Amino acid sequence: MATPTLRRTHRRHTADEEPTPRFSNMCTSVLGSPFLTTSDLPPESDGPRASTSTSAAFTLAYSNIEMEPVDGADVSVPRDLTVTRPPSPSPSFRTDTYSVISWNADRYPHPYMENTPLCGPSGRRTVNGYYPYASTYYPNGSGASPMKPSRSLSLGIIPRIWDALREGSPGRKGKRRPGLPTTSIWRYGSVTDSEYIDYLNLPPLDGEEGELIDDEACFIDATRITGTDIVGLLPPEIALHLLSFLDLQAVLACLRVSRTWNRLCRDNSIWRSQFVRRQPDGWDVDLRRAPPAPLSASKSWLPAPLELEWYEMCRTRAELDRRWSASEGADGAPAWEPKAKRLSGHMDSVYCLEFDSRRIVTGSRDRTIKVWSLTTGRCLATFTGHRGSVLCLKFDKDWDFPTGEEDEWEDGSEWKHGFMVSGSSDCSVCVWDLCTRSPVAGEDGQVKAEIAAVLRGHTGGVLDLRIDSRWIVSCSKDALIRVWDRRTLQLHCTFRGHEGPVNAVGLQDNKVASASGDGRMMLWDIISGERLRTFEGHDRGLACIEFKDDFIISGSNDCKIKVWQASTGACLRTLAGHDLLVRALSFDPRSGLLVSASYDKTVKVWDWRTGKMLREFRNCHSSHIFDVKFDFRRIVSTSHDQKIIVLDFAEGLDVSMFV
Repeated sequence: MATPTLRRTHRRHTADEEPTPRFSNMCTSVLGSPFLTTSDLPPESDGPRASTSTSAAFTLAYSNIEMEPVDGADVSVPRDLTVTRPPSPSPSFRTDTYSVISWNADRYPHPYMENTPLCGPSGRRTVNGYYPYASTYYPNGSGASPMKPSRSLSLGIIPRIWDALREGSPGRKGKRRPGLPTTSIWRYGSVTDSEYIDYLNLPPLDGEEGELIDDEACFIDATRITGTDIVGLLPPEIALHLLSFLDLQAVLACLRVSRTWNRLCRDNSIWRSQFVRRQPDGWDVDLRRAPPAPLSASKSWLPAPLELEWYEMCRTRAELDRRWSASEGADGAPAWEPKAKRLSGHMDSVYCLEFDSRRIVTGSRDRTIKVWSLTTGRCLATFTGHRGSVLCLKFDKDWDFPTGEEDEWEDGSEWKHGFMVSGSSDCSVCVWDLCTRSPVAGEDGQVKAEIAAVLRGHTGGVLDLRIDSRWIVSCSKDALIRVWDRRTLQLHCTFRGHEGPVNAVGLQDNKVASASGDGRMMLWDIISGERLRTFEGHDRGLACIEFKDDFIISGSNDCKIKVWQASTGACLRTLAGHDLLVRALSFDPRSGLLVSASYDKTVKVWDWRTGKMLREFRNCHSSHIFDVKFDFRRIVSTSHDQKIIVLDFAEGLDVSMFV
């Protein structure tokens, strides 16, 4: 940009014209400044300088009037005839006054960016187009004489503010914050591509350009910036409601903002919100499991949600999830390795198991069913009734858990009744009436069982069972699936279609999924009695199946695990990792965990949604593993080695309220 200069207007008055009281032209420039403008001066000679007589006459005429010198010129004018130009307009993002210094980058583009626009409308550089280099430009490609960069090579107020922040106080130039670009030296000859333009240290203007935005005005002292803590000024109820929408990482960050934020983020309601937000991932509690209030005599007492220590519950559940994933702790602690607890008592192979929050129930080749205490490992009861190996069983979990209803135990002599079914190689299904007595403090409750009915119809060994509130489903070596009415214990329907033994079944919402040794899997509708879909994809016979929500997971003799979508029949993914037949499966749709057991003597933990194997346990059993089940805190498996193995991931943690 050419340097504007002060111009004086020369005008000769004729005899008929009256001199104007003021100059008709103002001494202005593009930049502008509040410097003075003058009235019309007396006529001068045509020469470059006014004549001596004219100057003398002018001085004599205004000898008694206070004069004001004109900036940038060697003349003076009467003070009462001067006017002051209005101040320069404020910078605006919406007008051309955004930058009072314009950079005509269209005329001097960067030589390495010939096809890249460097400026926005009207030739100004925009903030988005900020380019920290200036380069020598050779007109006509001659490369002979570099053009000196114009002094208007400034990027406007935003980059200058950035430079001011980068450089720090103008009074402390040379002190830089680490990690920022180094200051280069401005040279009129050229500025190389590798140098960074230091707008703060450009040479000062010579006074003729007019008023510029001063560097001090651009400087922002971060230590003097004060903000308003909007959250801290809100009523606590509103502030807590706002903070309840933050995720865990944001809450942890807010703890370090200030004392006010720390106090708010430690509120119990914030951590309850964090816990509830993870319910889709399997985080859940049962308030009935909370310890009773010391002063409460009511048997149906339930704690208010905010009376619990939700921060500790979040921390405990997060640590429990870390142990399952085998990741290192925040303090660099190694991956958690659960200790194996071994339960012995069966005299032969243990084929099946089920467990709830208090007990484990197992069935064995020794034709017995045993009940074990989950906390102490002690055998509580042994049931006999089958004439062959007990191959499968199911029972209503936590049937004796307190519910707060009126039918609670009134004394230690009352028994509560539960429901259990078992299948055997003797081709029968036994229905058991389970009974348990109210436990004495510090001891396990007594358990007993009697056979209520025997369901007959299969002509081969009963290999698997499923129950819900309405149905009992059994499958057998005879390639049939039978559905029984749980209330009446009458046969409802029979499904035929498999060409080999049906090794496993799944039950969900009046639908049955069956897996057979013929390598196929079928989906049936109990109400209509029709076969809905056939799944094919395994190379060999199927040994186990799990059916929950809209997902079916199958294990096969081809050593693979497949995840299917029940509604479409599509195979979502295949999990490979076992070396022998996959004998048992258990999965949780919410947490995404899948546990598999195989004849290769290993138990593996998978993320079934991604197919990634998380954990592997190789030294638990010394022979084929027949069954495996898990919950949020433990894995329980049974084997041909007659052992029941419990892997507890919650050792040292209070997980009594988790479900």
